[in-house]
Parts: sequence; structure tokens; C-alpha cells
Amino acid sequence: QVQIFSIMSFGDDSKKQSPIYNGAAGFLAGCGSVLLTQPQDCVKSRMQGEAAKELYSGTVDCAMKILRNEGPAAFFAGAIPRMVQVGMANGISFALFPVISQLLNKVM
Repeated sequence: QVQIFSIMSFGDDSKKQSPIYNGAAGFLAGCGSVLLTQPQDCVKSRMQGEAAKELYSGTVDCAMKILRNEGPAAFFAGAIPRMVQVGMANGISFALFPVISQLLNKVM
């Protein structure tokens, strides 16, 4: 999130308290994390299925069979709904953090 925020704000530190910038950076960071973890999550989900013991001899075998039989796009099945969910959760969290911090600073 920090790297994405610095790119979005062009290094302007005055925007660190902006909920809009923090929320957008959190959303993009969440989407990036989904893109990086979706292939592993897809293999994990296949391995947790009932028929996994009959179909696959292990995790690497599962990944190789997915790649061979369904192609590389199969690793990203379901990525868009997950990207929306994780992106929104991160975006809301990062947007609310500066607002709550300001409120707590006023109270304390």
C-alpha cells in the first residue's frame, strides 16, 4: 500500500491523511495481492476437494495437471470476485484509518 500510495500522490506527503488516496491505494494493494496469491489459492482449493486423493498425487501434480489440461487461465478462475472483495475490504480499512486516527487524536 505504501508503494502504491507514493506513486499515486507523486511523493506529496500532505496527502497521507486523505481517506480517498488511502482508500484507493488500499484497494489497489488488495487487488495486487489477489493477483499474486490466486494461483496458489486455486491449487489449494482443488486439493481440498473430495476427489483430490483420486485425481492428484500431490500439490505439484495438481498444479501441473491444471496447467496441462486447462491452461494458465484456470489458475485465475474466480479472481475477479475475490479481487472485488479483498480490494474493497482493504480500501475501506485504509480509508478509515486516517479518519479514526484524527478522531482519536482529538479525544486523547
